[in-house]
Amino acid sequence: MRARLSALLLQRGWLVALLAAVLYVWLAPSRIVDGDNAEFVTLSQLGGAAHPSGYPGYVLWLRLWSWLPLRSPAEAAAVATIVFSVAQLVVLHAAARAWGMRPLAASLAVALFMAAPAVLAMDTEAEVFAPNGLVVALVLWLAAAAGPLRGVRRAAALGLVAGLGMTNQLTCVLVAPVGLLGVVRGVREAGGARAVAAAVGGLVLGWTPYLYLVVAPEHQGTWCASRSAGSILERFLREDYGGPGTFGPQGVAPEPLAQLRVLVASLGRAYAYVPALAAVIVLVGLALRRPRLGSEPRLAPPTERPGEEPGPREPRAGWMTLLACLLISGPLMVVKFNYPPRGIGMYIVERFHLLPIELLVIPVAATFELVLARLPPVRRALATLATVACVLVAVGASLPHQLRAHAPAVAYETEWLVQQLPPDAVVIGSSDELYNGFNYEQLIEHRRADVVFVQWPMMGIDWYRERLGARLVRLPLEGSEPASVRLARLVLATGRPLFVDTRQTIVLHNFPAYPFAALMRVMPVGSPLPDALEVYAMNRAAFARLRTPYPAPGREDGWPAEVHRKYAETWDLIARELAR
Repeated sequence: MRARLSALLLQRGWLVALLAAVLYVWLAPSRIVDGDNAEFVTLSQLGGAAHPSGYPGYVLWLRLWSWLPLRSPAEAAAVATIVFSVAQLVVLHAAARAWGMRPLAASLAVALFMAAPAVLAMDTEAEVFAPNGLVVALVLWLAAAAGPLRGVRRAAALGLVAGLGMTNQLTCVLVAPVGLLGVVRGVREAGGARAVAAAVGGLVLGWTPYLYLVVAPEHQGTWCASRSAGSILERFLREDYGGPGTFGPQGVAPEPLAQLRVLVASLGRAYAYVPALAAVIVLVGLALRRPRLGSEPRLAPPTERPGEEPGPREPRAGWMTLLACLLISGPLMVVKFNYPPRGIGMYIVERFHLLPIELLVIPVAATFELVLARLPPVRRALATLATVACVLVAVGASLPHQLRAHAPAVAYETEWLVQQLPPDAVVIGSSDELYNGFNYEQLIEHRRADVVFVQWPMMGIDWYRERLGARLVRLPLEGSEPASVRLARLVLATGRPLFVDTRQTIVLHNFPAYPFAALMRVMPVGSPLPDALEVYAMNRAAFARLRTPYPAPGREDGWPAEVHRKYAETWDLIARELAR
């Protein structure tokens, strides 16, 4: 039993995964922390289709774990996601072993990955990146020349993993070069077309969670259900967002050099800079080395200790496809981002660095393998301790930021706003955190069902306009005025209080308005506005009821920083008016 436990903990990476599980559960937020997180927490309790591409596999997983008796639905959904995060670490360790590394080298690389700031941030909350990371780890493991399966079973497993991955986040397709290499190996091992049929069959089977979109419940917090094959395909292709390859708002130019600098910084922070640079050099060297006749050599001579020897080294084709995946998911993808990597834009783009960070685990492990195998036992132990110390320092250095970035500022903001708004208020906004946060407050916390939040960027979608028309007012498709102005006039004509966020510049240009809480109160044309001292007094009373029982965020602390920026913007407007 002691030998088996030692094998699991040390030789199969379970020790790193166990430590990560404790750390991740401790970091798991007990309240909603951003817009997508609020949406998935809501769907974990009520079901339904998420924003494109629908994420049916992940939603079904969250529904499966919704019974967890924890402090809140947000914490239950986070713990359900952490199951993927921990499994990802175990599979990454197995993948590194299959690519030819000893357990020690694999464990050190996976430990650095586990402690990476981006991983600590995104793999500990209800988000789609942890399951996507598990899919990528499985592809790396199954496709390796020394992977666990052969022939038809290898091809079928890769097809199934690919299909399931596409029912979650579609960026898993960026590791297709490695996956296709694994299928080709399965076909060659099986010696026939059965492996191809198995791969196609596994892919189709993996897609079956999309059938959930046909029967998924439809409510205020969901996107419309997909009742036909065509509508499922549209959801899969993200047509509501402009189709495949669409990232940020239209009309915003990408900043390629800035995006590349941010990517390099993310990769460096993830692996303590020096191992990251060395890993890139090792990966390029292994991918471009000349092929040799006969069997592939090992990365290092075998050890005499049983269970600690390296496996056969991955052939050159594997390293070439891994390099291709790293380039596709890293530099070639980020240069297309048109979210500026500043403020909340930094939070948005850094989430997509998780894939290249994960792919770098294998060459980082190869770098450790090359170094450790050439050191005598004493120096090897010292190098191991130094790496463990780097992991601990990395975790300790990033924890303050993670705790601030995971602060429930969005939860307290939405809870506060719905309590400050007058009866039957209408809010026109453009932020996912308020739209999904209001849905969470109304559907899960059962607060203020009388308030209607209009997510303005979605007004171009037919089904959303119809849903809003049934709940509030129908907006004519054409008119002499801008659509947002027409909607504001229709709402004000009903006598309902109207509020907008500061992004609704066209509305604010056409109607008198004044700041209230984190919004702007819009008045009918010709209505008198309260004077500056009245605005000051009502906002002081409103902000006196705002709770912020969490660390004050810094400028780069994600959504908490964005929420507090809006609070500051309100007082900046009030201060300017008082000064005038």
